[in-house]
Amino acid sequence: MKKIKEFENSLKSTNEETRRLTLQALQGMALPEIRELLFTAMGDDSWRVRKEAVERFVAARPDEASIAGLLELLRNDDNAGLRNSAAEAITRLDTRAADYLIRLTHDADADVRKFVIDVMGTIASPLFLSTLLSSLNDPDVNVASAAAEHLGHIGDAAAIPGLIRSIIANPSHFFRFNALVALGKLSSHMPVPQEIISLAEQDTLRKSVYECLGSIGDHNSAPILLQGFTSRHKSQRKAAITSWYRIFSRSSVTVRLSMEESFLCLKGDETLQTLIDSFDLGEPELAEAVTVLLGIVGDTRGAATLLTACTDERLAGSALSSFKRLGTEGVKVLIDLYPEYDETARAAICFIIGTLDYRGGSRIIINALNDEFPLVRKAAISAAGRLALTESIPLMVRLFEDQDCEVRSAVVSCLQILALHDREAVRQVALQLGTSENSYSRRDAAVLHATVGDHGNLALMVKDEDSNVRQTAVTHIGKLHLSSHMGLLRIALVDEDPDVRIAAAEAIGEIGGDDAVNALVHALGDEDCWVQCAVLKSLTRIDDIESFFAIQNLIHEASGLLMICCIEQLEVIGTQEALKLVESALDNDDDDIVSLAVTVLARQGGEWIVANAERLLTHASEMVRATWIGVLAGLPADDVFHILHAALKTEQSELVRIKIVNALENFP
Repeated sequence: MKKIKEFENSLKSTNEETRRLTLQALQGMALPEIRELLFTAMGDDSWRVRKEAVERFVAARPDEASIAGLLELLRNDDNAGLRNSAAEAITRLDTRAADYLIRLTHDADADVRKFVIDVMGTIASPLFLSTLLSSLNDPDVNVASAAAEHLGHIGDAAAIPGLIRSIIANPSHFFRFNALVALGKLSSHMPVPQEIISLAEQDTLRKSVYECLGSIGDHNSAPILLQGFTSRHKSQRKAAITSWYRIFSRSSVTVRLSMEESFLCLKGDETLQTLIDSFDLGEPELAEAVTVLLGIVGDTRGAATLLTACTDERLAGSALSSFKRLGTEGVKVLIDLYPEYDETARAAICFIIGTLDYRGGSRIIINALNDEFPLVRKAAISAAGRLALTESIPLMVRLFEDQDCEVRSAVVSCLQILALHDREAVRQVALQLGTSENSYSRRDAAVLHATVGDHGNLALMVKDEDSNVRQTAVTHIGKLHLSSHMGLLRIALVDEDPDVRIAAAEAIGEIGGDDAVNALVHALGDEDCWVQCAVLKSLTRIDDIESFFAIQNLIHEASGLLMICCIEQLEVIGTQEALKLVESALDNDDDDIVSLAVTVLARQGGEWIVANAERLLTHASEMVRATWIGVLAGLPADDVFHILHAALKTEQSELVRIKIVNALENFP
């Protein structure tokens, strides 16, 4: 008692830090002893002291009496800081205070009821749904409005009917505004009563009604939203457009067609200009709505706005669809304005021309290949491929010297497409590149030789002085399944560069055959573990029996990456003998390897798991034991309940013990 008195005196100190440190000193003491001290401190003049008091109270895991006492602080009319601290503490307790909060919604004091409703809204638990719905009928408009607001925060669509009924029954403008806003945060697709729709006649409620209809309404709400497209207030127009589009997006194809017809009946200069003026990339949902609606309107005056939408990755698909509805006339508008636009817009125009396959824009694309900006050149290259502009091939060759690597890469991709239309022209480009002193050009030549089927020149590049060229050539021989070049691939398996040897191993795996197996088995002796892994994967792909024998010889000496690859390939092979080898890895010294083996065996079913339970639950590594507990927890209780109980008796690690206890709690 003497000690409590000392604490009381310290909390009366004029020094803020002394009072705060006094509260920290209370840590570990029983809450019933210090409860009144904490309640006093919650009303302190200093927010730091109040915050410390809240922390101490919540950390003490309060009992029922303490929670009840805390809630009584909400009645204090003289100290706003005390009430706010109490509300914060209650909120931090989350649903532990649910029963008390629900009872206080019937309190005689409206201010208390309001505080309680606000706390419920902050906690936002579904437990409070029915209570908040009942509070919509509270005689105090502030309480009822708060209940409506927080139903929106909780976000449960089950609140929609109750909110609608209360809006109709409660004539308070303030309440209706809050309830409409709440409906605007919920989601449904239903006919909305005329009593709600008619509230749009009130200027101050119109925007909220529009947002409400967009969230919960069906196509029957569309006509009133169409009227809102030409509202005097910008915010109302935006709400109407966005909400109409939200209903449109979630409607069936048949309903969409009907909505489009209704919208086109209003088509005119005023509606078009409203849409154009409303477009704003800073408001994504509105921007998407306008993009789609401009396509429905089908007026080429919207082309410039759709072009802006095309420059936004999220809107590009919708903008292209709208351009398709505008037809070639819309693209012509862009072409006429092309010289006036910046590089982003010019690139977008090239993209549109190519994607819509508009050959009337070929001249723009040819010229854009020489644009000063890489972004435009890259878009033009892509469009040239889509339009099959074989006349652009000579210009493409010059772009192999471009400073931008993405442009050079785009040229190769484009020529691969154009080879379908003029194989000989692309072959000549490949031959020209193949004699270049630039290794990057020779690497591109290998790609193009493969594209046009010039296997002879592709094979020559396997002997190139540059390892990147050799690697590219080898890779494409594998992709083309050129078994006639197996001899070259065997030579590449002993190349000085490990990346070439990896490419050779993968290519041989693509081609397959008896010769391939022999070559791969021999290559398993490579000094580079990455090469060994590539060889092992290809061997498994071609002949899993040979792969198993190879792994059997490797696994007892393998480590690190190679050991991981062995275990992965054994799982691919999947025989009982292969899984026995995986099982042998459970004794490995590397925790990561043991954990992988555990994961592989766990995927095979309960038989492997239970059989290895005892050895793994006594494994030297804490990580391995913890991993194994997680695996056991996924099995039926009858299989592992006694195993976990036995492990709990001997386990020394607190971390693993917690995992065991948690696993046991999940069993009935």
